[in-house]
Amino acid sequence: MAIQVREKTIEEIEKKLLEMNTVLNKIGYLESALRETGFSFEIKRFIWGELARLYEERKMFERAARALGNLAGIEPMFRDRMDFYVMAAEMFCRVGKIGDADEMFVCAVRNASSADKEKVKLARKNVYFSFARELEKKGKRASAVKFYEKLIKMKLEDIEKEEVVEKLRVAYKALGMFREARLLG
Repeated sequence: MAIQVREKTIEEIEKKLLEMNTVLNKIGYLESALRETGFSFEIKRFIWGELARLYEERKMFERAARALGNLAGIEPMFRDRMDFYVMAAEMFCRVGKIGDADEMFVCAVRNASSADKEKVKLARKNVYFSFARELEKKGKRASAVKFYEKLIKMKLEDIEKEEVVEKLRVAYKALGMFREARLLG
């Protein structure tokens, strides 16, 4: 259901959002606003940012990630663009979409200065480690394996590499993936 959007400035849109009672109504309104033509990039950035915040609030992480990716795509400042891509990657990790998360990290590296590239790579490693450990604590080994398999392909310190190999070996055996466990060494 498309909502008619008559507001033309950020202030008018903010006022309209304050009048709405539910988050889902706000989301519907903002999605309709995106379909309108004639908005400046500044207004579209505002709308994508609000949508990302509302999606995250409703625990709609995949949609939040897509909104952050779109926001990053029209963001003029390289630093902010990089940050939005990293946030989008984190949202994709929350729903287990590692391929999409990888894509966002690649975009973040592409838009980062040479000094920030290492920060993005470190963020990627830390995000993958934290989600793998979190999934392991919840007993979701198969999902954790996806993160550990990405980590093993990355440049890690020896201690981290050993930890990842051991976690993978244990997870593979628990999941009945004995061939993969043997291939680890």
